[in-house]
Amino acid sequence: MQTSAGRPSRVFLVLSLLGASLAACAGSPPPKPKPVAKPQPTVKAPPPPPPLAPSRWARSGGATAMGPAVEGGTLVLVGGRRALVAKDGSVRAETEPSPELLDEIIEVPTESGARRLVARGTTGIYRLDDPLGPVRPLAQSDADLIAIGAAAGMVAVWTYGNDMPRFIDVETGRAKPITSLPPVPMRAVAFRNAKEGAAIFEGVGLAATNDGGATWKRVTEAVRGDALWVSGVRLRDGALRAFVFEEGRDAPIDAAKGSLGKLEEAAPASVKSPLLRWIRATHKDPLAVAVTAGVELPGGGALIASHGMVARVDTTTGLVTAAEEFARGPGMTSCTVGRAGRDALVACALSANAKGDFSDPYGVLRVPLDAPDLKLDKPVLVRNGEAELRTSASGGAMLMSPCAADEEGEVCVRQPDGKWITLRSDVSLYDRGAGPLADGRVAFWRNMFEGDSPEAAPEDDEEEEEEAERDEAEGGRPEKSRLYIATLDASGKEERFTSFDFRPSGEMRIASPLEEAEDHTLHGLFSDDEGLHTVAGTKAADSGLPGTLPEMAGARMRAGRGMGIGVDRVQATTNGGKSWADVPLPEGMRENLESIASVVDDPQTFAVSEVGALVDQRVRIGWGTPVPAAEPKEVHFDTTLPLATTTTMTGPERLLTCTSEAGAQGTPPLSSSSQVAGLLGKKGPAPKGTRRAVLTAPMAKNGLMDVVAFFEEEGSDKPGTPPAKWTLSWHDAAEVGGKPRSFTVTPPKDVTWGTQVRSAAASGGRALFTLTAGRKSLLVRTKAGGGAEIAEVGLDVLPSSEVVFGADKGEAIAWLRDTALVVWVSGEQPRIVGYVGTKASRTLGEPTKDGVPVLIGGYDWSAMRVFPIPAADKKGAPTPPAATPTLTDWTAAPNVRQQIGRLPACAAKPKGARFVLSRGYARATMDGAAGGMSAALYDLRVSPSEACVVGISTLFTPDRTTSAPPPPAKPGAKPAPAKKGPVGFVRADLTGKRAEGGDRGLPGKDAVRRMACALEERK
Repeated sequence: MQTSAGRPSRVFLVLSLLGASLAACAGSPPPKPKPVAKPQPTVKAPPPPPPLAPSRWARSGGATAMGPAVEGGTLVLVGGRRALVAKDGSVRAETEPSPELLDEIIEVPTESGARRLVARGTTGIYRLDDPLGPVRPLAQSDADLIAIGAAAGMVAVWTYGNDMPRFIDVETGRAKPITSLPPVPMRAVAFRNAKEGAAIFEGVGLAATNDGGATWKRVTEAVRGDALWVSGVRLRDGALRAFVFEEGRDAPIDAAKGSLGKLEEAAPASVKSPLLRWIRATHKDPLAVAVTAGVELPGGGALIASHGMVARVDTTTGLVTAAEEFARGPGMTSCTVGRAGRDALVACALSANAKGDFSDPYGVLRVPLDAPDLKLDKPVLVRNGEAELRTSASGGAMLMSPCAADEEGEVCVRQPDGKWITLRSDVSLYDRGAGPLADGRVAFWRNMFEGDSPEAAPEDDEEEEEEAERDEAEGGRPEKSRLYIATLDASGKEERFTSFDFRPSGEMRIASPLEEAEDHTLHGLFSDDEGLHTVAGTKAADSGLPGTLPEMAGARMRAGRGMGIGVDRVQATTNGGKSWADVPLPEGMRENLESIASVVDDPQTFAVSEVGALVDQRVRIGWGTPVPAAEPKEVHFDTTLPLATTTTMTGPERLLTCTSEAGAQGTPPLSSSSQVAGLLGKKGPAPKGTRRAVLTAPMAKNGLMDVVAFFEEEGSDKPGTPPAKWTLSWHDAAEVGGKPRSFTVTPPKDVTWGTQVRSAAASGGRALFTLTAGRKSLLVRTKAGGGAEIAEVGLDVLPSSEVVFGADKGEAIAWLRDTALVVWVSGEQPRIVGYVGTKASRTLGEPTKDGVPVLIGGYDWSAMRVFPIPAADKKGAPTPPAATPTLTDWTAAPNVRQQIGRLPACAAKPKGARFVLSRGYARATMDGAAGGMSAALYDLRVSPSEACVVGISTLFTPDRTTSAPPPPAKPGAKPAPAKKGPVGFVRADLTGKRAEGGDRGLPGKDAVRRMACALEERK
């Protein structure tokens, strides 16, 4: 027996002395023969570690992408750095770094026939007269750039907060306004020469020009709708092409004829260059991958993997020198790479095989590090689903999941014979910084908190308790309370490996899992409420106290190399945490350390590998002596593009201000969805012999301030009898003076019980229900003069967004199904009348005899058009085709989404199309109490020249205030009238001068009262 400090106990000393005395009395035993010494095998000393590669800082964060074909090869970006790949696969890096990392390179044709290369960074636009040499600054932007495009002799520029592009001259960089464009934004543009080009316009789709952009015309499509689906245009091999996704389907554009070919998947081109193959597969900066998940190669450089590809990267140039693909298909993501002895292990998603053995194959592959050529073996392990790989330089390897999905256990560990087996534990090894050992065991932390040990039984022996108290008084800790590292073997046996005279303060958190070095010592990082701690060179014995990293907000360590980040310093270790030294920082980085330290737990901000470290937008390559890196030269811009202008009105907000008046009859918005049945359902049980089934419809977009609906099936309770009638009830909570409504219809034949409500929409007394009856999709609508209509439809016309109701003859109802605009005129079938393909916000207006108004817009623009509703042909005739959009259909309109808080109230008989827009929050005043509006619906009238507010329906929450009690009444004075409760909702028709408000919930006495409301300028 030993105490926690390692001293023999008094009981053990007494027994030892007694045993020695008895042995002396009995006489000494005969001496044992000396064993014959066996020859010991010669142990080859491990080779000395290679010298540390010099360290240098480099920039990261730019694009890794293909650029245009130029004389001499293909221009590419690798982490924002330029390179030129020749046809024979050879690569040349840039000769002078750009002022900033680049994100895009395009080719711009000029009137003279010359072609200019133009690139963009985060804020700067540059011309590349020499593809790899110094850049020529053209213009800079006050806002971050998001894209550039090629026009005839001009560069189109898009910035954040600016949907409308601005144009600069490709020679001078000066701004060049263009007034001939339509009112909807151009989203992308490319030109083949000075005359022929193509562009994508919001709400219209792909258009082409053959006169240098003076006029544009929407293309004709080989397949209807393709011109709306494409998202970009590019110049490839001298031809214009439109694509859906960058690496997806594309089609040729004939600008002279104004036509678009069929979108098809392009056959993957055979590419010899490993750099081009890496770019197309991953679009990742090889240096960033190397410093976050790379392994050093013996001859220099690093081994990396991502998206089904393993590669070697030259860490001096950042270029990929060799690449091998081992998987292809959907689901390819980043991989995990780790050193395990003389090999690297790669854990990554695999291609699905023809047999379909695994639905989500994920495997581990071995890559010899000392092989002259990049060589991949077959997977040593395949399982279903992603799992984290952890390795140790000693040769240990494990996955943080079972070896097979149907096995019970915590981890899958490689054994010395190469087999992988699942180990079980009674605790979560992931949270305990588990790391693999070369002998097939797993090391992990124990006693991280009170009672976290299988040895943590209560002390029963008084003498042991006394010794524990004495140890505590002498500065030591009882063995059972000390932080220690345990091991778990293949049989499930757990053993104490090494202890520390330390107990974590507060919560213990793992910063880096345990790793076993080549000499079989352990390294790790953890933190508690006192800071960061490191264990370095730990063996199977008492290890004293962990080291402490003062003034560090966070740290990481991998393969014995690590880095810590503080608010004013960076430190690094190359010996597993035994010693730490300050790291020289590049210019400008120290000023950002405080913000970096605040998000140091984000792996996208801070990560390390044995190759280097990632710190924000910088990578540190190597761990040896610092060497200076080439810094870009400063440049001067003659042109600065100002921040985007917007169409938002200036001036103060307008507040909805209301005052309560007399009581009124009405139905308020409900306060809970559980009240829907109480408001709309039938009262009492079903009559005898009658079966009734009820269902509440899903909430509309604005919740309880919008439409609540209820559905009832009713019929005979005899088995096999279908429902005899449906009752559909609703309440439009935004309607002034509104009340619950319902209608009853006879279900279609062959419809059984169990119909489901997918959605419900209404405007006053008009309603549309979307039902699913078995495999049928049904639309049920109110009918002018009473009754209802039912239409069975396909999935391609079911509502997927807002529904709007017309009031003219035919009472047209309109909605969007993805990009299709669907209209249902009473007495007809629902049909598509047009398409609204756009990335911008879309709002449908109230249908009229002229058609369906549609409003689209963004931050700095808004446009409106009316889609006509063509007359239906005779019964049995084919449905008339939907109108093809043109660039002349759209008209500039007030940007009501941006201006909604500043719009005035409408005068009597306002003109313009009716739109209803929702607003999440705004300020208002009710009965003198300030508060916030939520779930507000604004009833607007919008014309090309102006917009105004007809009405507002909203929930209201007064601000919390502390008021003094009222003064006592004077003797003989009349008692003050009882004060009404606070306003919880308001429905105001500002033009008709009608308003009401009150308490939310089921209708009750004094729940609703008349109000006087107005829109007043906020002071």
